[in-house]
Amino acid sequence: MKKITVSMFIMASACAFNNVSVAAQQPTVPNDSISYMLNVQEVQVTGRAPKTKVKGSALVTQIERSVLENAGTLEDVLSRVPGMMRMGEKIVVIGKGEPIYYINGRLVKDLTELKRLKSEDIKNVEVIANPGAAYDAQAGSVVRITTRPIKGEGLSGSISATDAQALSVKNNVLNGNVNLNYRHNNLDIFGGVNITNNYLDNWHADMEQNLYTDKRHTQIGTFDASEKRAQAHFTVGMNYQVNENHSLGVRFERGQNIKNDFHQSVEDDVLTNNTRKDHFSAITDIHSKNPDTYLVNTYYNGKIKDWRIDLNIDYYGQKERKEQNITEKSLTDNMATTTVSKNSNNLFAARLVFEHPLGGGTLRFGGETSMMKRDNSYDTDGKTGVDNNATDVSENNYAAFAEYSKMINKVGMLTLGLRYEHAAFTFRDLINASHSTSRKDNNFFPSLSFGTRLGLVQLSASYSLKTQRPRYSQLRNDVEYISKYTLQTGNPTLRNEIHHDVNIMGRWRFVSLVMNYVNIRHAIYDWSSPYGDDGGVMVNIVNFTEPVNRLSAFVNVSPSFGCFTTNNTVGIQKQWLTLNLQDPREATGRRDVSYNKPMFIFNSDNAFRLKHDWQLELNSAFYSKSNYLNVKILDHYWNLSAVIQKKCLRDKNLIFRLSVSDIFNTAHHDVLLDLGNYTLHQTNICGAERSLYTFNKIEFSVRYSFNTVKSKYKGQGAGSEMIKRM
Repeated sequence: MKKITVSMFIMASACAFNNVSVAAQQPTVPNDSISYMLNVQEVQVTGRAPKTKVKGSALVTQIERSVLENAGTLEDVLSRVPGMMRMGEKIVVIGKGEPIYYINGRLVKDLTELKRLKSEDIKNVEVIANPGAAYDAQAGSVVRITTRPIKGEGLSGSISATDAQALSVKNNVLNGNVNLNYRHNNLDIFGGVNITNNYLDNWHADMEQNLYTDKRHTQIGTFDASEKRAQAHFTVGMNYQVNENHSLGVRFERGQNIKNDFHQSVEDDVLTNNTRKDHFSAITDIHSKNPDTYLVNTYYNGKIKDWRIDLNIDYYGQKERKEQNITEKSLTDNMATTTVSKNSNNLFAARLVFEHPLGGGTLRFGGETSMMKRDNSYDTDGKTGVDNNATDVSENNYAAFAEYSKMINKVGMLTLGLRYEHAAFTFRDLINASHSTSRKDNNFFPSLSFGTRLGLVQLSASYSLKTQRPRYSQLRNDVEYISKYTLQTGNPTLRNEIHHDVNIMGRWRFVSLVMNYVNIRHAIYDWSSPYGDDGGVMVNIVNFTEPVNRLSAFVNVSPSFGCFTTNNTVGIQKQWLTLNLQDPREATGRRDVSYNKPMFIFNSDNAFRLKHDWQLELNSAFYSKSNYLNVKILDHYWNLSAVIQKKCLRDKNLIFRLSVSDIFNTAHHDVLLDLGNYTLHQTNICGAERSLYTFNKIEFSVRYSFNTVKSKYKGQGAGSEMIKRM
């Protein structure tokens, strides 16, 4: 990590000789404003550090007119705001995992939108680590993005193109994006298209798995993958602002796979008690429409006297078809088989929220409903010994909530909330009715938060009771054929997770401190167990009987020195989990397996603004060996990246950006899954997404905007967690 420190010193020194003019700043704003808190007795420069403040249980970071305004895309911004980090390809809230996103109050269903929105269009980012009663009880964290309220008339738009080429493997990703907006008086019509093409050739990993019964069954070999995937996403909609108090609109989104072909090959030696029993090879070709999606959102947003009203109605549809052609060869037999799985999802959701002043505070209350139906079928040609299967799942959810906030003079802001949710779930096996099941849940979810200020220090504490329901794919009971030695299934009897969540935050000038503790009951995890007598494995889903306790804490320091801005996060993330598992190697037949090793985090983002609209960046993301969920990460992860950016034209609307990420090819690690009588070791892990194989790449992008205006669309969306579970 010394190279980062040296680079930061060089950047700061260069700024001193860049003839950047600074002037003493006098406080001209109220003492309780964020500008006063962060700038009093400082200097005012061009290219300020992002300003962050505590607001309730949220960290709010101003992006407009800060160095993050030139970060590239919204996704680049999110990875650098206090409270968030990049973990693999995913952007997570530290200690809370992936959040739910809202842009201008509209729920984001397609996360590629984070890559399409430009950083210079962002006004601020609000990271809510402990959402209250107004949000779905499954929402562990929420990120709200507000864009700059630029006004204008006529046609406007933006065009961008990006080419990312991997350096250590043959992986190329091309992306093109066009967005248009036409505004006349109070009518706003908008549309856009985004196309991505992902090409991969020969990604490689090594694997070893051991299963312990009365014998030791070992599979050791290699895994290679290739992929060709092209996707398109279309958006069209309109907004009509009747007057300053009333607006309504409709938005349609369509996601489609143009091509989705995946090829993998496995070569394994199969051993019993260290004696070679078989040599196994499998070639799998997967062609899928995975998935095609439809989304319609319509909304009304209004104000009648002191009442604010927000109504959103969503329809979401999803279709998926996956065909696998598997050719297997072994010393004992050969087989070629085809499997076809089909899924169809339909969701209707509505959300109505009222807001009204009451007793010197604000009362917010409302309700939500969602009705989901999922049909699934799995067909094979009979050669695998796995039966065909057909199921359907339906779930109806109803929720009501109330939340009251009041500023107590000379004390602080107190918010109390209560949410009630009723969920009725039915699983039907259309072939074997005895496997069908149903259940109903009725739960209350309280929340409490308090925020105050002591001089220039902002403080906040919050508690909430949350849940996490299984994804629908985890609730199936059909058996899916993976290979001769591996099968996969779900578990329709899974219980919901229960989370008790406590969050504490503090902010002083450019320093933030955040601590989060969560106790999880009935945690849902992947599991593997013996299947058959020849070393086969069944991969399934289970609830842990033991509670999982997690603690995360981090300090963020983001000062600015002249034209140099640095944003640094140091943190720790630890869980307490020990399971007593079957292991015939032990005299007792059982063994304690601990997943308690903490993860240490150090992220450093450094930007250097030069004259003539040039910008240089040196960014680093590091996390240590650790236990994450029920996986043991065996290597340190370090991603060092460098960026050069140039703005052109009089209005600065043409932007060229060149980046090199994972310069030293160290952003990957090996992992070990230890389940007592089963262990799995795999190398070269970059992230959880199938399309992510390396960070070691060079990326070039061009973005151009004209007659920049913003859509006034205010739809917030409904059924966010239901869609996520699909």
